[in-house]
Amino acid sequence: MRWALLAVLLASAARGEERPRLWGSVHLYPMTSFPDVLGGGLTLHVIPWVDLQGGLSAFPGRFGWWVRGGPRFLIGDFRDETHRGFTWRFSALAGYRAFRDPKADAAGFSAILSTDVTHFFSPHLGLSIQAACGGLYDAAGKRVLPELRLGVGLTF
Repeated sequence: MRWALLAVLLASAARGEERPRLWGSVHLYPMTSFPDVLGGGLTLHVIPWVDLQGGLSAFPGRFGWWVRGGPRFLIGDFRDETHRGFTWRFSALAGYRAFRDPKADAAGFSAILSTDVTHFFSPHLGLSIQAACGGLYDAAGKRVLPELRLGVGLTF
């Protein structure tokens, strides 16, 4: 089973290298996140197989930000010879997240798993839907805060 999974990932990787290179994604999270209500993020794909992500979020009376990085895997590339069609990627990101809240601030190690499905309308522009799930470990408060996110954006 492991060999089959490795073969699929290597085949996807080999096929992905002949495709146009991705530079980044911009996502908005309108009313689809927890614990935030509004958010936005920028993910850079400039390093092969690695995502670097930063973002800002808001909730009435609360402000937050995050910086994360980690590996990116191409699960499927269903684009045709004109580079139009769907791709499916998976990322495992870890880094730092902080909240400023009048009642209780939280900051610390953050990790999420995210998946992106992108439909490319041209070789370098696609509409992306991202789902992410993870959490923040607040060392000062000795607690774990969940993080869920559903976003829509552009990949270029």
